[in-house]
Parts: sequence; C-alpha cells; structure tokens
Amino acid sequence: MTTNAHDNAPRGKRSRNLRLVLMAVAAPAMLAGCDDDPSGKILTSREECTVQTEISREECEKAYSQALVDHEKLAPRFESEQECNQQFGACTPLNGAAAGAQPTYIPPMTGFLLGYAASQLMSGGNRYYHVGGVSPLYRDYRSGGYRKPDGREISTYSGTVYGKKAGDTALPARAVTVSRAGFGSSAAARGGFGRSSSSSSSSRGFGG
Repeated sequence: MTTNAHDNAPRGKRSRNLRLVLMAVAAPAMLAGCDDDPSGKILTSREECTVQTEISREECEKAYSQALVDHEKLAPRFESEQECNQQFGACTPLNGAAAGAQPTYIPPMTGFLLGYAASQLMSGGNRYYHVGGVSPLYRDYRSGGYRKPDGREISTYSGTVYGKKAGDTALPARAVTVSRAGFGSSAAARGGFGRSSSSSSSSRGFGG
C-alpha cells in the first residue's frame, strides 16, 4: 500500500488547505453574481452628464440622445389627456395623427436609464463603467417611481441602481396604448394595457 505526503499531513493542516481550495473556487462565482455592484444609473437631465463620474461626458450625452430617439418611438400612448396628466403631468398630443382620428397623448421623458455593461479599475482606484444600454424613463406622480416604456418601475429615486433587473434597458418592440387602469398598474400587467401601437411620434424631451 502506498501513501503520499498529503495523507501524512496533520489533520488541522489538511482541513486548512481544503478550506483555502474551496474559497479559491467560490470567490469568482461570488464576485460574478454580486448584487452590491451598481448595474446602472438614473439621470434626470442632460446636464447631469457633466457631474456624473462613472462614464465620460461624451458617452453620457450620446446615451441621452439615444433615449430621446427611443422616447419618440416608444412613449406610452394615452387615449385620455386627463388620465395621462394625472399619472405623469405635462402630457402632449401625439404628433402625426391622421386627420379626424381620436387624439392620443404621451407623457414627457423625465429621466433616462444608463445600463452598465462592465467595469474596470482605473488609476487612482476609481471604477469606470461602460454603457450597456439606455432607456427613456417616465416619472409616475402616483408612486414617485421611474417607469420604462413597457410600464415596469425601475426605482423611486434617481442615481445609482443595483441588481440586474434595475439595470435592464431592454425596450419593447412597440409603443403601448393605455386604455384603462393606468400605465404600469397591476391590471395592465395582466393585459389591461389595451392594444399596442407601432406608430412613431415627435415630442418634447427634457433637459435641453
């Protein structure tokens, strides 16, 4: 029967070595799935691009411009101006409607979400993030939350957001027409949004 030096090692030393091996295997998985790392940031105006430090100003302003483009295509459509104003305020008629058609109203874009794709450690210990996506956001007066074009609420405050869902910038294929229950309500989540529309619009942005 053969033995090796590891088998003859003291029990305490073998246990300590085993713990070190297990920690080395687990560490990368823990870091990869850590929800403590920022997944994105909510900005409320283009001017905030000059004060945030996670990405370059040029990247931020480019993301803002893209959010405006997506807003014009995907802002939620309301059949009632009153209902739109009650939830978002300052709603405007959708441009480009056919003559004689029922007016449709859209809320203003009151924020945009930057989704972070990756990060790397820069000189001085500052962490720099890369933009993984962008989404226009709409501030709901009722909850105080920022909603994406699909109605999902991301956060009730601006600034850094955490978790994969919070940083998710995926956009719907078409704009949603809200016919009842309000945009992003539980009834709407069950299919109460009403029909969808793929029409584009030209609307006011925010922050310049």
